[in-house]
Amino acid sequence: MAKSNAITVVKLDPPGEREDEWNDWYTNVHSPGRFECGFLGFRRFEIMEGQPQVDTRQSGQARYLAIMELPDTGVLTSPEYDAITERWSALPADSFEHITMGLDKFARGVLQLTDEIPPQDEFVLPETKYVFMSAHEVPAEVADEFNDWYVTEHVPLVLQHDGFNSLRRYVHLSDEFPPMLSRGGELFTHLAIWEIDDETVFQNPAFASYTPTPWQQRMRKLFTLKMSNVYREIGRGVAPA
Repeated sequence: MAKSNAITVVKLDPPGEREDEWNDWYTNVHSPGRFECGFLGFRRFEIMEGQPQVDTRQSGQARYLAIMELPDTGVLTSPEYDAITERWSALPADSFEHITMGLDKFARGVLQLTDEIPPQDEFVLPETKYVFMSAHEVPAEVADEFNDWYVTEHVPLVLQHDGFNSLRRYVHLSDEFPPMLSRGGELFTHLAIWEIDDETVFQNPAFASYTPTPWQQRMRKLFTLKMSNVYREIGRGVAPA
């Protein structure tokens, strides 16, 4: 299967009613319905509250998060994708497709892969069922240094710890694909998706005793941390071969 070079990320809170039915629809109807236009796969997550010993969580985050895997962003401008959009646009206003777009904290962004450690030759969903999501708002004038620091210093320091298995980093393509936001929804310029064994990786005493490096201290003054949370997978799917 083709390599995944881009993703769409959707964050949102559930509807006030029919949450179980909505979750079933999102996992078994909405997400796999995008396979017909070239999506490679998807994963859905629910945020985990109060788990890490070292509390890095950002409060007020949306409860649910979805990652849709794309071979490239071209699938989002294809006639097949337009046909899907046309079909759901014609649905009644009380359909889950329309309801979802207006849910609290709804935010949808398109992101391009920049780094993958270790690299993959083709798309395969990770075996792990937990991720640590770290997102930042980085000013354009310091983006090059931020990327250099993150890959050169920060990534090796984290991946040396047991339970941190792999990393994918992305940049938000906000100019080409403007973000879609509802009440309370927000996105970011840079995203890191860490595949972890489970939430207990943060119980490592090394995290409690960690002292930021001088470079990290400098960078923390230049970017804004927008999301730093552990998520548990609740659904996944892969496009038919």
